[in-house]
Amino acid sequence: MGFYQGRALRTERAREPRRRNLPALLPRLLPRLLAVLLALVILSLLPWRRLRRAAVVTNVRVEGVHYLDSARVLKIADIRPGADLLSLDLERVRQRLRLDPRIAGAAVTRTLPRGVSIRVVEREPVLLVQHGEPWEVDSCGVLLSPLAAGVVADVPLLAGPRFERVKAGAWILTPQVRRGIAWVRALAAPDLQLSGQVSQVDVSQSDSTEVLLMSGTRVLSPAWPPSHQDLMALRVVLADLQHRGTRAEAVDMRFRNQVIVRPGKPAATPSAAWSGPGPARQS
Repeated sequence: MGFYQGRALRTERAREPRRRNLPALLPRLLPRLLAVLLALVILSLLPWRRLRRAAVVTNVRVEGVHYLDSARVLKIADIRPGADLLSLDLERVRQRLRLDPRIAGAAVTRTLPRGVSIRVVEREPVLLVQHGEPWEVDSCGVLLSPLAAGVVADVPLLAGPRFERVKAGAWILTPQVRRGIAWVRALAAPDLQLSGQVSQVDVSQSDSTEVLLMSGTRVLSPAWPPSHQDLMALRVVLADLQHRGTRAEAVDMRFRNQVIVRPGKPAATPSAAWSGPGPARQS
């Protein structure tokens, strides 16, 4: 029986060294235990209510605004100086900002010592559409209500579709809106610089587009923007007309590799002023 080498004996022998080493560990564990107890005592003596009252937001900085103003961003974020800094949920603030139709992206961070920084990315209007009154559309097709009654961005009006029943923030990427955005992008090429001359883009016809310039000249074209080379030819023609002091009624680009200018009607020759008897003379 004395030669039994079963699992029970091996287990008992494995436990014996641990029991003998436990007293040796106490001198090393005792300083740590005392440090933890001291920290708990100090924490219990701190004036937590006073510290809580001091942990408030003292400064909120808003960056990235162009059409919006800082006050409106703070109202959307529902955060202002004096808010509880410890309970502030930055992710929830960011989500509130992202829900606004005019904000495409937002980042909210804490800044030392007790500040908050908000950086927003606004949606840039590229077109106006009919919504009873003109509303704005960004390059992604998101519908934007005016910031104030009658106040809209200085961008071309898309004539044809109407969106009176559509709410702000909706995506309205219909074929007509896509075509209007494509025209805006094509005319905004840096070497063309034609976007600032456009007053209206009429997409009411499915097979053609009419671009109305600020000068009153109508540019007749196929439905989608022509090649960049054709648009460069349009730019040259418009620059030449402006240099000559001539206004064209229409510029027709519906034929490939051709730009046809229809001159405006000549003004009637005015009669010379006269006084006294006798017929008036033509100048």
